[in-house]
Parts: sequence; C-alpha cells; structure tokens
Amino acid sequence: MTTFSRRAFGLIVVSLISVVGLTAWYGRFVWEDSGSFAFSMFGVPLACTALALVAERAGRTPLASAVVAVLGLVSVAWSLVTGLGIGGAFLLPSCLLLVAALISWVDRRGRDTATPRRT
Repeated sequence: MTTFSRRAFGLIVVSLISVVGLTAWYGRFVWEDSGSFAFSMFGVPLACTALALVAERAGRTPLASAVVAVLGLVSVAWSLVTGLGIGGAFLLPSCLLLVAALISWVDRRGRDTATPRRT
C-alpha cells in the first residue's frame, strides 16, 4: 500500500488557501450582488478542495488520485459556468487540483510495491 503524496497534499493546501482567500476577498461583494447565491458560488470550490484534501490524505490507493482529479474537473467546470462573474478567479485553484491529481498519481504509481518492476 502506498501513502499519500506530500507534494500533491501541499498543492491541495495551497489551492484551499487560495479559495478561502478569494472567498474572504469577494464574499461581501457577491453577497450584496447575488444574496444567498454566494453560498453556492463559493461553496462548490470550497467543497471540492476540502474533499480533495481529505481524499488525498486518507486514500491509500491510486483511486485517491482519481477522486482528486474528478473534484478538480468539477471545480474547473464550476469556474467556467460562473466565469462571467468572478468564477474565473477560481480557475487557478481548480487547475492546482488537477496538477495535484497528476502528481499524486505519479507518486503513487512510482511507490507501488505490489507489482514487480520490469527491467
């Protein structure tokens, strides 16, 4: 069994910090403009990054990398759907999730000792 990827975990933490920062920065303006839609506007990217953090830390198989990738794709899709507003600002944290999924997959694949390596 493999352990979590520290590099991917670090990227997910950076993504989470940037989403929280964007929420703190734009939250008041979105609330004034859209009201309770602000919860879904910021909630989807926050949920994706938080779940990706949990999946990367708790997952011991390469399936965790796939979960992080799916969450990154959901976050990218949400950023594009809300892109006419401030959703474009969430593209960078979303892309960080995708890069973290790739790094996690490479790290987990490289450390897998269950299958013999070809020489």
